[in-house]
Amino acid sequence: MKKKTALIAPSFKKLIYEKTKIKVGVPYSPNLTLATLAAGLLREGHSAIIIDLNLVDSPMEYLKEQITRFNPDYAGITFTTPLFYEMAKISELIKTMNPRIIVMGGGAHASSLPEDTLNDSSLDIVAVQEGDLTLLDVVDGKKLNSIDGIYYREGSKIIKNPARKYIEDLDMLPYPAWNLFDLSKYKTTRLLARKNPVAWLETSRGCVFGCTYCNKSVFGRTFRVKSPARVVDEMEHLLKSGFKEIHIADDMFTTDIERAKTICREIITRKMKVPWVSVTGIRVHPFDEELAGLMKKAGCYRILFGIESGNQLILDNIKKNITLEQVRNAVKICKKARLETFGAFMLALPGETEKTMQNTIDFAVELDVDLAKVTITTPLPATPLYNELQKKGNIKTKDWSKFNMYLPANDIYDHPNLDWKVVEKYYNRFYRRFYLRPGYIFKTFINSLRRGNLFYYISYFFKTKW
Repeated sequence: MKKKTALIAPSFKKLIYEKTKIKVGVPYSPNLTLATLAAGLLREGHSAIIIDLNLVDSPMEYLKEQITRFNPDYAGITFTTPLFYEMAKISELIKTMNPRIIVMGGGAHASSLPEDTLNDSSLDIVAVQEGDLTLLDVVDGKKLNSIDGIYYREGSKIIKNPARKYIEDLDMLPYPAWNLFDLSKYKTTRLLARKNPVAWLETSRGCVFGCTYCNKSVFGRTFRVKSPARVVDEMEHLLKSGFKEIHIADDMFTTDIERAKTICREIITRKMKVPWVSVTGIRVHPFDEELAGLMKKAGCYRILFGIESGNQLILDNIKKNITLEQVRNAVKICKKARLETFGAFMLALPGETEKTMQNTIDFAVELDVDLAKVTITTPLPATPLYNELQKKGNIKTKDWSKFNMYLPANDIYDHPNLDWKVVEKYYNRFYRRFYLRPGYIFKTFINSLRRGNLFYYISYFFKTKW
């Protein structure tokens, strides 16, 4: 019997970004995870809707309306650590409205702490790791004790089933169900996109590297890919669906650098004209001039590098496995290829001091990337960093709503050798020093004038708390 499933994205705008310095630079696109999950259900003949609570001012009222209208058999909620309590409110509301609806949760937090997630919410089932086939098994009505990759309630007990094997052939996945979204409602800031609406594209899963602050609970450390032909086919599908720009969302797009080059060549061969950006998944090594040139020719205009620190000892502490010289070289290559660069940095990393935080600020300025953001190191559950701090007794709370990497972390944990007021001082200094430089302001003025973005940039400037 075919079933109906409501897939839900909790509202994150106010909870995560409202009080931060980067609220004018929030990425805002249709949810890739839910579009991917919905596609699998639709392919098997089930019905599905996607309820994006970021689209409305009164999320819970809107949720009530949608659940009443659609009357689903199942509901699925994807959420991150700081959105745990939003998920809990959503699951409780749905179960109060209709106890027969089976409510399922998934994502990095659920995969990291599945038992706690069940105990502290009204969820019936938690999907651990990838949810594509797991959700389908549940909605198909298979007995829960036969479904790998879930934790579920059985009376007062929580049952843990064996882990599900990762999907090896990602080409077998259907194209995400973008038809379930009203694309006209999605506008990404001009800081991050040139055209709207913006689509997020997954070309691979898994990251083989072991940075201590990174959560690998969903896709693991096994690198699995879509073939280059499938990737470009999917890009063409995105354009037909109404998207005007594409952002690659892989954990690590260039793990296989030759595959990345092949994808670019395929885009060039098909003469596709679409702006695209790598918003995650580019390491400074391996990275070379050939890849940069191919990306530029294929329509890419910006690359984000996870740089993290301007001090080599700190990079070694977090097992980043890169050098400062490799960073300099990668940024230099991009500038030569006329690719914009976006540097992502972190403060209060393990071993950090005032001197090393100043090193990071100085390094960002030296690199003179086109955009830069800095986050305050937040130990997320199931990461080596969290486990180490917990072992030392430094974790102060499990109030997951506080785990926001864009705000001070003084309520979350005690840093071994930094006072949080000092960290906040350097956090503010980073943005002022980087963005208020006369040379940077002049360069941005000229570029924004040339692209017709000047009004937007002026507006963003005055909306930012310097």
